[in-house]
Order: sequence, then structure tokens, then C-alpha cells
Amino acid sequence: MNFNYLDYVETTDLSFGVKEKMWITFLGDKNKDIVDNLLFKKENNFITINYSKITNKNKDKLRKLIGYVSFSMLDIFLGERISDELAYNLESLGTNKKEMKEKVEEIANSYKIKNIDKSPTELNLSEKIKLSFARILISNPKVLVIDDIIKLLDKSDLKIVLKNLKNYTEKGGIILNFTTEIEETVLGDEIIITDKEKIILSGKTISVLNEEKLMKRLGYNLPFIVLLNKYLKDYELIENYILDYERLVDAIW
Repeated sequence: MNFNYLDYVETTDLSFGVKEKMWITFLGDKNKDIVDNLLFKKENNFITINYSKITNKNKDKLRKLIGYVSFSMLDIFLGERISDELAYNLESLGTNKKEMKEKVEEIANSYKIKNIDKSPTELNLSEKIKLSFARILISNPKVLVIDDIIKLLDKSDLKIVLKNLKNYTEKGGIILNFTTEIEETVLGDEIIITDKEKIILSGKTISVLNEEKLMKRLGYNLPFIVLLNKYLKDYELIENYILDYERLVDAIW
């Protein structure tokens, strides 16, 4: 199925649209409700994928376009080995064994999962999260819903996951990252902040983060890298915001 955009319209004060190759970060009191609605946990007609509204009649078909990674699913394993976990979604899509084996090996290498024959129960928390991303993205969903879990990755696994997520969006995927961590806002293209049942602030990442007074009124401090950028700009050490630490260091030196 060709995929161009997803529209979410709950009320006139709570609506947004996303298209392929976008990463949107969500902060605020409506995060849980929006996630539940995107996954159709309760009946609604808020979501349109391309020109098709998700309803009870077509939700199973359109729901397959949406992948989901959350803490609640970390210890739900469907196979005895890591390779079984990675292959599960491919099996449900009817992928032949040769292609399945190739894809499992490819994504295991991409996520630096070394021993796919061991039990997933032997993994630590960060490794389980990394496996969750790999087992969802192996089937290439059109939309990836991330439910407040990036913050639990350790430094090395975070770098691996972010590299793969960037590759996913570059190839046309959409990321909807629901988080409680202000530092994660710099990872995406846009930010949506909800408060009291409506969207209070939305737009391009740096534009939203420049609304410092409103952000503070909503209870959010600025991400450290944004504060650092402001400091460097004040001293004319950089001209434009650089929200990547490695690129920022290179620019300074």
C-alpha cells in the first residue's frame, strides 16, 4: 500500500498531520490518550491514513501499517531465541524462509545483536529495548509509535538505535515519539505539546524550543544542547543552531 500521510483529528484544538520522513516528538498530558487512539485501543474515528479513516471494519488492515515500541511489551516474548523474536513479524507476513533468514541476519548486524541463538530473557533492559526496535522495524511499518522508552537505553545502545531510526525515516518512515524527556525533543523534526486536552504549542523543533517563556510556563526547561547553543551564539562562536553534539564540537573547532 502506498503511504503518504497520517491525519489525527480528535477536536479542532487537538489535531495534527504527519507525512513520510517525519519525526514528531510529543510532550504533555494527552500522550497516553493519543497513543491509545493510534493503536485503536478504544473505538474512535480520529485517524485517517491516506484517504482511509481507521474504523472497526478496516482497523486490522490499516493497523498493520503502525509499529509500536513500549516498556509494557519488553518481557513479552513469542519465541525461545532472539532469532525467533526477529522473525515473528516476517512469518506473519508470509515471508519465505530464505528471505526471512537474510533479513534476520541483516537487522541483527544493524543493531549489533551478536548472539541471536540465545534466549531474549538473558538480555539486560537496554538490550531488550534494542531488540524491541529491531523486531518491529524488520517488517518496515509505515509509522512507528514510540512510547516513552528511548530514555531507558544505555549510551552505546542509544547510538545504535538512533542511527537505525534515522535510516528508517530517510527511507520514508514516520516516527511519533511520545516522551516525558525534554532532551529527546532535539531528536525530531517537530514538537507537539499538549496541555488540558488541547495542543498548546507545535511546530518545527527549534521554533518551539525558542518559545522559552511559554515552555517554562508549561513546566519545561530547555534541553542542555539548546542552552549550550544559545551560549555559543551569544559569544558568536556559531551562527546557527546545531542540535548534534558531534557536529557542534566540529563547528567550534
